[in-house]
Amino acid sequence: MSLPILIDTPHSSGHAPFHILAEMLAEGVHDYEKRQERLNHLFKQGDPLTDEIFFIPNAHIVNATVSRFVVDLNRMRDTGGMNGVIKITDFDAKSLYCEGFEFTKNMLEERLARYYDPYHASLDRIIAKNEILYFISAHAMSPNGPLIGPDVGTKRPALSFITNGKSNGEAKSTKEHISVPASLAQNLVEVLYKNFKDIIKDSDVPDEVLINDPFNNAGVAKRLSDPKNPNSIPGFGLELNQNLYLEQHPIKVIPIKNRVKELNQRMQSFMLDIIPLFEGIKTNPKNAASKFAKRSD
Repeated sequence: MSLPILIDTPHSSGHAPFHILAEMLAEGVHDYEKRQERLNHLFKQGDPLTDEIFFIPNAHIVNATVSRFVVDLNRMRDTGGMNGVIKITDFDAKSLYCEGFEFTKNMLEERLARYYDPYHASLDRIIAKNEILYFISAHAMSPNGPLIGPDVGTKRPALSFITNGKSNGEAKSTKEHISVPASLAQNLVEVLYKNFKDIIKDSDVPDEVLINDPFNNAGVAKRLSDPKNPNSIPGFGLELNQNLYLEQHPIKVIPIKNRVKELNQRMQSFMLDIIPLFEGIKTNPKNAASKFAKRSD
């Protein structure tokens, strides 16, 4: 029996196909060590091991098959700029491609059609079944804000809970939707902290779980919960501080011993604990707000 949960990890992969590595490395692509060094770098600057941390048996799961530096699945399809859907630099603003390389319009469209569209088609197919109570768009953030990001140099919290709203969970304006109502978001954060507080206190990350800080917008979460989407469902984005499970290393991803498995166990417990909070919520955040209010009276 499947669980009524959808989990997507849009940045979990560090893979880049050989032909894209060739665009990045030119003749260096034939040097195995250079290829591996680049793949390690792409993996490290993504959300490493989130597919493992956020795994729960029998849930509906969609994992990225390529690095966010091949195509960023957590952006809108037409998002441009340095941190857009197809990036030309890493998060240190260093070029990913060999000197003189330029994208053509056809190259961009081909990459989106090959990697972006199938991922989002999978998400749409799952939510169209009307079996999902809630979704989690799962991420892992660097301990400090990178050069390309909303919070350059700032130390980040243990966890960030994302609903496309303000720090209290309310909508930013009447024109923008939130993925769950504020009252529900606050309850979910309480359950989240309860499941992870001892691990947080045993680390060097700030002892806090923030709402919509440092990120208030997760592309997948925003799209799946959009009331304009005929199959919209409630849910949230969730960012886990990488210092909770990774040793700091300039090149490689080195997990803290036994920590990834432990985080996965806590995440599974959290996912199951919050199912009752989402029961009966089927459509958009406005309906969710009224139904949750009745449950919590």
